Amino acid sequence: MIRLPGNAFLADLVVSDNGTLWVAQSRLSAIAEISPAGKVTQHPLPRGPGYPPYPYDLQESPDGGIWYTAGDQLGRLGPSGKFTWWDDSSYARPNGPGGKRPGFPDALTLGPDNTIWFGHSAPSSYVFARADTKRGLHRIALVKGDFDVPVRGMATGPDGAVWFSQQFQYDEDQRDGIGRLTAEGKYKEWPLPKGTAPQSIVAGPDKALWFTERRGIGRIGTDGRFSHFRVRASDHPGGIVLGPDKALWFTTDHRVGRITTKGGITLWPVRGAKNLTSIAPTPEGSFWLADRETDTLRRFTPPR
Repeated sequence: MIRLPGNAFLADLVVSDNGTLWVAQSRLSAIAEISPAGKVTQHPLPRGPGYPPYPYDLQESPDGGIWYTAGDQLGRLGPSGKFTWWDDSSYARPNGPGGKRPGFPDALTLGPDNTIWFGHSAPSSYVFARADTKRGLHRIALVKGDFDVPVRGMATGPDGAVWFSQQFQYDEDQRDGIGRLTAEGKYKEWPLPKGTAPQSIVAGPDKALWFTERRGIGRIGTDGRFSHFRVRASDHPGGIVLGPDKALWFTTDHRVGRITTKGGITLWPVRGAKNLTSIAPTPEGSFWLADRETDTLRRFTPPR
């Protein structure tokens, strides 16, 4: 167990191949780097004159950098601890690379071309774009109309396209859905029933995408067919990842869950946990869990 500073509001975490753990601490505007030996190094995010950079989503890139979304900022923390970043400010930034603005970036993922893909808001529209440190930000698709719903999670699917979950919760007609985006900028959305509230999404071992939703786990095949699996006594599962056993693992309240591709669900309580959100597998076959309410990282080893 690793306790981080109070009121950190742990938002996301990833584990590098060497066992280093990276944690987005939204209310601290920082990313924590935790070595395999347990040493914690805090990396405060760079600040421009715009909105506070509250990190939300993390993604490791092949070069070892950690990309993040934070308020109106999209950035990368390099292995040396140096930041490269873009925001919506019109002022010069001594640590910024310049280039196009990222709007208010939502989720991000490593795309099929090994660049970072992300979604962000724009006036009367929504934009999907890609980013790298050499070429900056480049638009993939401009989406207009009823499609301009915030993206909650993104993942590259087994078909080479990027899939994403959408949840718009600020009007009476809540619009939820799962979408698909190709490198050519073609996109499609499959609507979900009102109140589904999809969040994290991950590619499964069965040529389908799996996602957390209100009171359960959802699955969508690349043909657009949905399945829904209820998780008992659960308000809203949090993160979901593919485990080393080719099952899907997820967090919900104070428990860790496992769901097979046939829909079989097993739940384990985690002692001392209050509000588990993100989950990340380790090279050794265990999982790191983010406990948002206690500002704690917990290690979970599946029972044999």
